[in-house]
Amino acid sequence: MAEDNKHQAQGQGTVTLTIDGQQTTVARGTTVLEAAQALGINIPTFCWHSKLKSVGACRMCYVEIEKMAKLQVSCATEAVDGMVVRTDSDQVKQGRRAIIEFILLNHPLDCPTCDKGGECDLQNLTFAHGIDDSRFDFQKYRFREEGTASTFDDVRIGPEIVLNRNRCILCYKCVRANKEAFGEYDLGVYERGNIAEINAAPGEQVDNPYSGNLVEICPVGALTNTDWRYKIRVWLTQTTPAVCNFNSSGVNTTFFKENHQNRIFRVTSRRNDGIDDGWLSDVTRYGYQIVNSADRLKTPLVKKEGKQVPASWEEALVLIHRRFSEIKDKKGNVCIGGLIEPSLDNASLYSFSKFFRTVLPSNNIDFRSHYRMLPPTADSVFSKMCAQPFKIADIDDSDVIVAFGTDLVREHQNEYLRIRKARNFHDARIFAANPYHVKSADVTELELVYSVGTDESFLNAVCLAAIEEKLTDSAEAEAYRQKVSPSSLDQASRECGLDKEDLKSLARALAGARKVTFLAGELVTRSIAREAIAAALANLNRLLGINRKGQMAILPRYANSFGAEKLGLLPYPSDNLRRELTSMWGEFPDAESHNTDAMMALMKKEEISGFFVMGSNPVMLYPDREFAREGLEKLEFLVACDLFETETTAIADVVLPLCSWAEYDGEYVNLEGKSQKSVRAVKPIGEARPGCEIMNMLAPKFGKVLFESDATMAAEIDRLLQLDGAPELPFEFLPVVRAEFERDEAYPYPLFVCDDPHHSGHLTEKATSLANFVGEAYIELSPESAARHDLKQGDSVRVESKVGKVIVPARISDHIDSDAVLIPRNFSSTPVTSLLMRKKRLDWVRLSKVDV
Repeated sequence: MAEDNKHQAQGQGTVTLTIDGQQTTVARGTTVLEAAQALGINIPTFCWHSKLKSVGACRMCYVEIEKMAKLQVSCATEAVDGMVVRTDSDQVKQGRRAIIEFILLNHPLDCPTCDKGGECDLQNLTFAHGIDDSRFDFQKYRFREEGTASTFDDVRIGPEIVLNRNRCILCYKCVRANKEAFGEYDLGVYERGNIAEINAAPGEQVDNPYSGNLVEICPVGALTNTDWRYKIRVWLTQTTPAVCNFNSSGVNTTFFKENHQNRIFRVTSRRNDGIDDGWLSDVTRYGYQIVNSADRLKTPLVKKEGKQVPASWEEALVLIHRRFSEIKDKKGNVCIGGLIEPSLDNASLYSFSKFFRTVLPSNNIDFRSHYRMLPPTADSVFSKMCAQPFKIADIDDSDVIVAFGTDLVREHQNEYLRIRKARNFHDARIFAANPYHVKSADVTELELVYSVGTDESFLNAVCLAAIEEKLTDSAEAEAYRQKVSPSSLDQASRECGLDKEDLKSLARALAGARKVTFLAGELVTRSIAREAIAAALANLNRLLGINRKGQMAILPRYANSFGAEKLGLLPYPSDNLRRELTSMWGEFPDAESHNTDAMMALMKKEEISGFFVMGSNPVMLYPDREFAREGLEKLEFLVACDLFETETTAIADVVLPLCSWAEYDGEYVNLEGKSQKSVRAVKPIGEARPGCEIMNMLAPKFGKVLFESDATMAAEIDRLLQLDGAPELPFEFLPVVRAEFERDEAYPYPLFVCDDPHHSGHLTEKATSLANFVGEAYIELSPESAARHDLKQGDSVRVESKVGKVIVPARISDHIDSDAVLIPRNFSSTPVTSLLMRKKRLDWVRLSKVDV
């Protein structure tokens, strides 16, 4: 039984046992191994993992238990009252020596050439048990690739993973983790007995979004990855604690670096059970490679005679001051705006905000460059729903979990694993509701696929199903019906295209749950109908009391989205936050505020003339490429900071090289509101600077100092982060009526633009390993849609909307079974956002096969 299974035993009593003379009391259901670990007693293992169910495959965890005739495997033996256990007796030592000797029968003694050397469990335990010779002299069995005489063949079984079957000890940990923790089946065990082998599934490669974990948990050198393989020996590296910069969970990681080379060599997990359970997505594991990229911006650039040329920091800063000052004098400070990436650290975000509001001063500031038609005020229902409290670990023991409007494997990979864990260990009832089938619904009891553009209608239908099932107070039911349209379940179910019985099943589950986790994601956040959807969510919460017995929230997507909002990076901060900022600064600009959409519209009208972009790439990622590009090109002066040259830096008048998160100390606020520190691993590349340093260098050019010291800045940031928590959701039911949308029969396919599971944003295509998994954009579509156009896997497809077109290869999906099509936005070579229009709720396209 894995450690998380102990939760099942809570409330069922305890047992007391003695281990190596120490008495301990543990929850009923705890294994002997876990009880020993709680006492600080180390029992060696190969196959056991705390987040997987125990199978007792390797037998290395033998212990002696009184009144039991044979040695027992401690990882699969439940502790019982009065049990007396010995973990270090002569019999136990002999048993473990025998296990190691048995494993070494066919194991090659190639430690000097094995990349696992120095961190190999088998190597360490062999030395620990004093085994330095073998009693056997027969020929060892060797796996050989067909057609080769080599006995130490390395076989590439995925874009990153290399398999050496001769080193495998058949602990099955990789296969179990792949299936149990990640829900993937691209790795398996084949044959049996002494010729059993781990290998990729026939005709497949191991390329799932969590594949790097299989290498990390392998106890020997059977699985290695090309990212780290033969680059450096582990004992020559130093480690640094870090936080993932590619997701909002705040997954804890460790950088392995070499100081003399100023280079990071790999990232591994740094287990934090409250957040990540020690699992990493491949984006987290390999995304660090952008830090080492040869394409990094290394020096400031300024535009001279229409061409960007290298410049000094002093020249660049003086030019920024002169041009912004000219715009202020000519048109006023309201004609300058700023946009910052929400994956930057707290200090960079706050410095950017303080510079704009106290130095320029201007309220034209935002961090939401990925979304269109944003809410005009801070007190919108959507904003309140995004700020609701949420705990990742609370997913584990929720008995009902609903994932609504989110493709978890593309957006919240860490939370998907927690949902799988809740299902595996606690039999949680899982529901998914989206406008298309998603891979993450593989653990659901019921997947509800509603008609595109009817998100709020679906939520309304769930409420009406609860009313029809008499799961709510009659007065509440009547009050609700007065606010919504349609107000009958028959009409609502027809509107969203779902069966009434499925809706009732979900309603009954929510009403009868002990603890609920209800999470929503990017399909809500990116919709221009987000206010109506948020109102429908608030109504559902009000009707069934979800927040009273659990948690409901719209989850942020980026590494510091939560922090950006708490630190005042919105054009219109909350009243409470505004008062706090005024108290700290002594002033707050009394000027009109504009969000990302409004600023771009004003650029096109030439009413905003100066703009500062830090870390963001709106030309590539804003969901109306032409609108963003045209606005930015009309500016009198544009400053862009980034790690690489991008579509946005290409049109800038000044380009500043930005540090990556690995090149300075920074703190990030995850989706729970928890601030975590990431420590500098390497020195900055070239003349790159952190965002906070750039703003602190620029402010004196305007005659201002942002902070007297680093301590002052830290104190101000901490003061803002400590402000009162989540705003209350409305006490009354809110009106909800489905927003109508246009549909042209000439464009029959609804398009969803998203992240590929191996990418995040605009930077990860620069990571070599991630590009090995997916290096170009594609269109993912159902087999039925492909058949309509005689498309086969990999065929070129012309995708056209009313405003743009792209040509991409086809990827025929096993999951999608509707007309929906998906295209990732992570590749600069395919301007997928040119297909989108910012004022449209849904984007529709037509497809045609490109004959080569």
